[in-house]
Amino acid sequence: MCESNKYDCVIIGGGISGTVVAWQLFKQGLKVVIVDPQNTPVMHLAESLPASVEPMMHRLGLFELLQQEPHSLHSGQLSSWGESVLRKAPLSDRHHGWKVDKSALTTQVQAQLPEHCLFSGKVVEVSEHKEVWFCQVKSAQDGSEHSLESRFIVDASGRQGYLPRVLNLPRHTFDKLTAFVANVPSTVNPQGISPSVVVEAFEHGWTLISRLNAEQNMLAIFCNQHTPGFSQLKHSRNWHDIAANTPAFHNALPEQPFTVKAINASSHILGRLSGQNWLLAGDAAMAFDPLSSHGMTTAIYMAEKASLAISAALKGEATALPQYSKSMTEIYNSYLNELFGYYRREQRFPDSEFWRSKQGIQQAEVRNVIG
Repeated sequence: MCESNKYDCVIIGGGISGTVVAWQLFKQGLKVVIVDPQNTPVMHLAESLPASVEPMMHRLGLFELLQQEPHSLHSGQLSSWGESVLRKAPLSDRHHGWKVDKSALTTQVQAQLPEHCLFSGKVVEVSEHKEVWFCQVKSAQDGSEHSLESRFIVDASGRQGYLPRVLNLPRHTFDKLTAFVANVPSTVNPQGISPSVVVEAFEHGWTLISRLNAEQNMLAIFCNQHTPGFSQLKHSRNWHDIAANTPAFHNALPEQPFTVKAINASSHILGRLSGQNWLLAGDAAMAFDPLSSHGMTTAIYMAEKASLAISAALKGEATALPQYSKSMTEIYNSYLNELFGYYRREQRFPDSEFWRSKQGIQQAEVRNVIG
């Protein structure tokens, strides 16, 4: 920690969004600190970034990180969606983009920050008085408590968030989607095809193979409470049965038992994204269905816009935070309608409760979820 516990901005959460916010504010000369328990992730999540993200990554000074291991060029996607045949997505731009290990990229960005910008601990109390935020944090190292004062506070602590509970903010949830996720050794495809991503729809959900690195894949089954045997998917021994109709996914399953983690993968947005000297970013603000492939791109874009809004707000620009909220809400609305269209393309399973739950909302209603 710094000798002084007074900051321009305290950031709750050291994921990719909170870390990029800190990186940008630090480069602007502001005094920032990330408060995060810095726990080792149970699962590494494979993410994809499109080629179109490169100008933004250059602006942020992060493009060179994409060229380092474990990240790699995206070698394409196969999908069985709306038909039983696996088809290859067309090449866009000069290449498909990048396959990214999100936790590794976050660590790489944090390594560019001075040590005093990172505090390993947990926020236990937050209050605001006379336009100053007071944060009580408990050290993860020795349990000692510290009081931080800040002109601004950012919540980038993930889907549950901290400020939404403190401020009693409403949450709009589009659906209930769970991802059962595993990190497993990669296998050689018998057809000789080795795309970075394979998506296959089945009667009660959809599966994903996403490359983490040369040695590992991330496997995931996306389903909800309507999926038969839903609660049993936390055990890897039950994956072979549910994957009987997703041949590529079935082929990627190891014979040996493996660890499975259940992750909330639903779409949501908070009713307010900013207020007097506070702002939500990343999944604390809004979260995306992995089918859209928008999650990490939007989290980084949101961090860039958040840092600009915070800097402007601290200089007295009254419209900076409302404009940030407006822009992010428009992005979410556009995404939600696009997501609805994706799920409507799969019409092979009219009797499936899972697909009905994804397709049963009228498009006009979707547009009005967030106003």
